[in-house]
Amino acid sequence: MAIPGGDIAVKGKALQEKYSRQYGIYRKPYPPLHLTVGILYFPLNSLEQLHMVLEEVVRPFFPLHLKSTRASCFPDPHRSINLALEPSASLTKLSAKVIEAVNAAGFSAESFEQWDYHLSLVNCYYASRAWSEAEYREACRQLAKENLCLEGYARSLELWVPDFPPLKVLARFI
Repeated sequence: MAIPGGDIAVKGKALQEKYSRQYGIYRKPYPPLHLTVGILYFPLNSLEQLHMVLEEVVRPFFPLHLKSTRASCFPDPHRSINLALEPSASLTKLSAKVIEAVNAAGFSAESFEQWDYHLSLVNCYYASRAWSEAEYREACRQLAKENLCLEGYARSLELWVPDFPPLKVLARFI
């Protein structure tokens, strides 16, 4: 997970709180904003080996420039409202290098060839309640009206256990 900073993170957090409170979806703590650059599968007892593999691969890409110009919404099963991120050459190359390195080390990673890069603001994961289809559609319409010409950066990458709360960071890079 690339951890966003700058205006894109500030506005993203504000929007996450706004829509979460408006629809009662999340309770504090809110899920951290993040950019998924790869979905990796590995045994936890191989974490040190994976860390060594990824440390060298990711270093040249940071800080990573992030830019959003619009909203995106993912329908069921996610019901997710997001900041769509432009798939810059450095972002797509970072994902490809991470996936390539993980696979070459004998682990596995999902392909990101057709990935829609985004920062999830509110969705059904880790929610205190599911929002209705009508609420989701209305939130998507509202988000599309926001000024989402935002830029920022990611200065670090983290490996997480996909459970929340609490956030379980397995490793940090950069």
